[in-house]
Formats: sequence, structure tokens, C-alpha cells
Amino acid sequence: TAEDLCEMLLPPEDLARCEYEDVRHGFVMAFPDHPPAVDLQELEKKVHDLIRQDLPVTYQDENHVLIGNRVHPCSGPRTHVSSTGQIHDFYLLYRFVHDRRRKRYLLVGCVSKESLEYLQRLNPGQFD
Repeated sequence: TAEDLCEMLLPPEDLARCEYEDVRHGFVMAFPDHPPAVDLQELEKKVHDLIRQDLPVTYQDENHVLIGNRVHPCSGPRTHVSSTGQIHDFYLLYRFVHDRRRKRYLLVGCVSKESLEYLQRLNPGQFD
């Protein structure tokens, strides 16, 4: 659900070219050729605002969820929390990771305290 909140806040042209990777307790969104022109700290702040609103999250159909009153496309609509307020320990890495081999930029998000340790290893000093 945290990934979907990030998606809702990204420019549509960036979302259209996004690819996804599964990771435990988080997500990776991959953007070919160049990263979105987005401030990741501001994106994280806006996601936290949506989490605080405790919006209901419901199954809409095989390809969509309803977050608050907004229908959102989703590849796993049955795998969500029932409200945004149930998301705890959400963090974004405040830089895009450049995957040189596959020529893409990765947005990394985590939703657990254990993942915070992982993010700290990726970007020392960000969470001090």
C-alpha cells in the first residue's frame, strides 16, 4: 500500500514508464534512462500525510484498489492493509540508486524498522 501511495503522488508520465521489483518489507520502482524529477524527501512527507489521514483501502477489482475516494491501478489489489494508518515505519531512500547494468534508476521504499537498517547501509548519515 505504501508503494501505491508513492505512485499516486508521482507524475503520470513517470508512472507510465515505471517497472517494479519485489523486496521484503518494501518496494523498488525502476525508471529507465533517467529518474523522475521529484524531491524524495517531499514525496516521503506527502506519503506520511496520507498515512496520517488513515484513509480506507479497499479492493475495487482485479486491477484496482480504492484509497480513500480515489481508484488506483494495482497489480496486487488483494494484498493491502485495510487503511493507510496501518502503515508503520515508512521510509524512502533520499536518492535514486543508479543501476548501470540495466540503465535505470531505482526508487527504494521500506516499511519496517529492520529495513531502516538496510537503508542506512545504502545511504549512511541520512537517518542520523
